[in-house]
Amino acid sequence: MIPVIVLAGPTASGKTALAVELAGALGAEVVSADSRQVYRGLDVGTAKPPADVRAAVAHHLIDILDPVEAYNAGSFARDAAAVIERLCASGKTALVCGGTGFYIEALLNPMFDEPLAGDARREEIRRELERLAERHGPQALHDRLAGVDPSSAARLHPNDIQRVSRALELYCLTGRTMTELLSSPRPGSAFRPFQVVLDPPRDLLERNIAARSAQMLAGGWVEEVEGLLAGGLTGDAPGLQSLGYAEVVAHVQGGLTLEQTLEAVNRKTRQYAKRQRTWFRRRPCRLRLSRVPVKIDSILAGWESHLEQDRSG
Repeated sequence: MIPVIVLAGPTASGKTALAVELAGALGAEVVSADSRQVYRGLDVGTAKPPADVRAAVAHHLIDILDPVEAYNAGSFARDAAAVIERLCASGKTALVCGGTGFYIEALLNPMFDEPLAGDARREEIRRELERLAERHGPQALHDRLAGVDPSSAARLHPNDIQRVSRALELYCLTGRTMTELLSSPRPGSAFRPFQVVLDPPRDLLERNIAARSAQMLAGGWVEEVEGLLAGGLTGDAPGLQSLGYAEVVAHVQGGLTLEQTLEAVNRKTRQYAKRQRTWFRRRPCRLRLSRVPVKIDSILAGWESHLEQDRSG
């Protein structure tokens, strides 16, 4: 199995800066596990590492899709695995960094093997489902799912178009329902992770969230959304389902004042961070760090021990 470092934790916990410091110390490259930084043009609101940072330390799976394209945990797991295997073959270390726990889980503990199908077939299915939703609304998609996989339909809201479509796509590709696939024996992981979770005190995390939200709004988030909408993007595009973007869209369209937008973004981000903390606390990790600022010495020592286990067999 390929050893990888995984740096996880809730939004605004300082992962990005720490990942860059670790990558520099190890000569590693960063594999982003952020479900929204995959989108081109969504820079300010997703807190992407700036260009100079990405020039100094290679980052993968950032800016790989247009905001109108859907992405999911299965796609991420497939893409990230390919990157990690390439890095390993070239003698480099992969440092997986993110706050999207489900994406990290899909990479390290695959739910099921992704069906082998050409991109053309996948795209054909996705276009068909998109046309159905456009003509008859999201309920039509949900009704179709209920006809083939009532269990998945029962746990998914009709407005959750992305996940409903994903379940239907898998059914069209495999002839098996999402319920069946999830209950099948899991394939073994190709990776042996050294997972580090950042878990700062709640009061510090909330202060960081407030400061970051204000900074992003002052730093061009509104102008970014104005440009996206002026370029023809609509509010229901998959990329604009990213955290906080709906509130900024509402501000741009006159529904919220800037003060109301900041308050709404802070509230949504706090709620999201709380869910992230719960997710990561329920999963095993090698190091859980709550002290701030984080020093990388303990991480480097733990990683070396992790590698030594591999060397000793």
